[in-house]
Amino acid sequence: MSSTPTSAPPAATSPPAGRSRRPLSEALDDPAFTPRRRDLPALVELLGEADSARASAIEEAILRIGPAVADGVSERLEGAGAPLRGRLVRILGRWASERPELVPRLLALLEDGDPKAQRNAIIALGKLDDPRIAPALLALAAAEARLPHLRSLADALGKVGGEAALAWLRGLDDRGDPELDRLRRRALLIAERSLQRDAADSEVDLEAILEGPTLVDLHVRRGLEGLLIDELEAAGIVDEPEAISPGCVRGRARGRLGDLWRARLALEVVFPGPALRPGDEVEAIVAALARPELRARLRAWTRGPIRYRLVLPGGHRRAAVWAIADALRARAPELINDPSAATWELRVTREDGRLALDVAPRRVADPRFTYRRGDVPAASHPTIAAALARLAGVRADDVIWDPFVGSGLELCERGLLGPYRRLWGSDLDPRALAVARENLEAAGLDRWELLEGDARALEIPGGVTCVITNPPLGRRVRGPEGLLCEALGPLAANLRPGGRLVWITPEPAATRAAATAAGLRPEVSLRIDLGGFAGTIERWALARR
Repeated sequence: MSSTPTSAPPAATSPPAGRSRRPLSEALDDPAFTPRRRDLPALVELLGEADSARASAIEEAILRIGPAVADGVSERLEGAGAPLRGRLVRILGRWASERPELVPRLLALLEDGDPKAQRNAIIALGKLDDPRIAPALLALAAAEARLPHLRSLADALGKVGGEAALAWLRGLDDRGDPELDRLRRRALLIAERSLQRDAADSEVDLEAILEGPTLVDLHVRRGLEGLLIDELEAAGIVDEPEAISPGCVRGRARGRLGDLWRARLALEVVFPGPALRPGDEVEAIVAALARPELRARLRAWTRGPIRYRLVLPGGHRRAAVWAIADALRARAPELINDPSAATWELRVTREDGRLALDVAPRRVADPRFTYRRGDVPAASHPTIAAALARLAGVRADDVIWDPFVGSGLELCERGLLGPYRRLWGSDLDPRALAVARENLEAAGLDRWELLEGDARALEIPGGVTCVITNPPLGRRVRGPEGLLCEALGPLAANLRPGGRLVWITPEPAATRAAATAAGLRPEVSLRIDLGGFAGTIERWALARR
């Protein structure tokens, strides 16, 4: 069921001056139609007369008016018969999350004489968080024998959860009804994982020791594969790293699991698995997940319960996910299907018609960027800042300047990478400077100073050996006369002979001429994915005078 609308859509529905408004019966055919409050009585009248298909369109129209008319809908319940009564309860149920005062009304409807109204109240209450709901549903369930109501109760009590609900679900006889059996099993999975989630937290254990050379994929922004390989080799994080596809570097890891999070350029760590055996897809996935070696690995790498989220090829396939989770409940009970609090994401991929299983850590206490206490709009992603710092290289005598410092991540990453003499940052925005100051302090760095001012008019005392910056990349810098072209001359003027400039440009063809005119010569150019658009990381050197 779709989520409850909270406001009317922006499309206007009032007729132009001088023209009469369409009859409601016609307007309902327009999915953009938004009724007015005064239309409620007429819509309720139509709702009581409509067939099931038409009733759905009318309900959606009433919901678009908004929960402010819930009192009017509740009043109309008095004396309403079938099928209108059940339909009105369904509308109230969809508003109850925004209007908690409707919960007592729905609880009272558990005793309603209209079966459809009663079932819709059960369904609605199962989606709400209120301590009064579980006892009321359990009291009804204790004496209920009707199959449709038992189905709704099983589904609702699985969502409400708790020990008492779990006990009722475990004792529920399926009455020979396959649908009740399916709903009961799914409800058991939901209720059990809720209790386990409350009982113990779960996270990836970064102190765990890998059992031997372990195949691992490190995902990175496209274009930065070479820089990531350099980082992995320099730090000895994985053996024989190689780019196997755009944005993915594969190698073999050993030692602590947490060592993989020393790779500051990596976006994600994934452990690729073998191809699944051919045959029935659900059974093949269950067999792969139930393998003793996989379960042992997840147990060794997890603190607390092993919670997973299953991702199947082809998008959302809830029926298959539930079937797999239900089968694993018996064959691998320590694996808990819990998408909202997953410690691991289990990804089934399809390539050339064959399925494979990859395992990706999710609840990780990532130690890399804990200094990031504040942010500013359009700030660098820390992996981009780390890439800029690595491309700039490390010299113990470096005086670094970030002329568009923003939140200061480039200075933080360069300072953490290796020795330097001094860090300078400047920005026009005093709020950005305050954030940068907080981040630099959290990173534990010293010998830094922040200046408020325009990069095109600043002179850094003593000169600079390296400019590292991720400049503004919005529309105001497009074209050869943009901010970046204007800034290149002043940036180069602050550089000492032999100094480096490392930055990102959205239009290298436009900025190249300005860089050359400023006395810079190109050394490295990498076209990279910046998350929705492309940019080019460049390193330039100032010709020695």
